[in-house]
Amino acid sequence: MLFNAEGAPAPEPRGVYTAYSRVPVPGYFRSVGQPILQGRDFNVSDTADAPLVCIVSQSIAKRFWPNDSPIGKRIRWGRLDGTRPWFTIVGVVGDMKAIADPRDGEVLGMVARPLAQMLVHATTSLDDITLVLHTDGRSVNEPAIRAALARANANLAAYNFLSLQNAATRSRTTERFIFVLVSSFGLVGLVLAAVGLYGLLALQVARREREFGIRSALGATARQIIQLVAQQGAALLLLGFTAGGLATYGVVRLVRNQWAEMPAPNLIACISAAIVLGIAVMIACWLPARRAARVDPVIALRAE
Repeated sequence: MLFNAEGAPAPEPRGVYTAYSRVPVPGYFRSVGQPILQGRDFNVSDTADAPLVCIVSQSIAKRFWPNDSPIGKRIRWGRLDGTRPWFTIVGVVGDMKAIADPRDGEVLGMVARPLAQMLVHATTSLDDITLVLHTDGRSVNEPAIRAALARANANLAAYNFLSLQNAATRSRTTERFIFVLVSSFGLVGLVLAAVGLYGLLALQVARREREFGIRSALGATARQIIQLVAQQGAALLLLGFTAGGLATYGVVRLVRNQWAEMPAPNLIACISAAIVLGIAVMIACWLPARRAARVDPVIALRAE
C-alpha cells in the first residue's frame, strides 16, 4: 500500500511511501503473538461510522516519529495532496515479516486498518480474507471451522487450512526456490562463460604454437609464455567487465524508470561476482597457458 504521514515530507520521485497492509479484526495481533507496544488494539467500537483509526509497526513509528509518540498522528493513503481521508494512529505493534513485491520499492513496515472501516474506505479490492484462529495446541478441526463459518454466512467458502508454522514454512520455501533458481541460472552462465573462454584461448594457443616455439628457442621462459596467454585472458576479462558494467547500468536505469524506488545495486554483491568471474577466468586460462609453455621449439618449427 502507498501512504504518506502527516508532517513528513513526501519522498521523491514517487511522492508516496510503501508499507505492508493488514486489515484485521480485534484480537488479530494477540492471535499471531504480536504485542501492542503502545496505545491500544482495535475493538468493536472501531466501526465504519467511528473515527478512522490505524495501527502501525514499530519500524514506521521510529522512521517518522523517532523522538515522539506516534499515537494521535495521522496517515493518509496515497499522496499528501490527495482527497482520501486521514487515519489516526491508535497503536504500535511489533514488526512483522512479510514478502514484498519488488516493484513496491523500499517497504517501511506495516500499517493495519480495522476490517469494518476498510470495507467502507477501501483503496484496493478484497479478493479473499485470511482467518486466524488461536487454538489450544490441538490439531485444527476443519469440519468444525467450516460449520461455524456456514452458520455465520453460508456464502463463505473456506479453503487452504494451514497452521502458522506451516504458512511460514511455505513462504520460506518459495523464497528458497526463487533463490536456488536464480543461482542455478547464474552458475550455468558462469560455467558457459568459463568453457567459452577456455575454448577461445585454446584455439588462440593452437594458432600461435609456432610463435611460442620461436620464443622458447630465443630464450623465453615458460613463465613468460604463460604471462602472454594470461594477458590475453585478462584482456577478454576486462572487455567482459566493461560490457557487463555498461549493460548493468543500462538495465538498472531502465528498471528504475518503472520502479522508482528500486534500491541501488549492492556493491558487495557486484564485487563478489567480479571476484568469482575472475577466478573462473584464471582457471580457464591455466590449461591453455600450460600447454603453450610446454610447446617444444623443435616440433613447432618442424611443423612449419
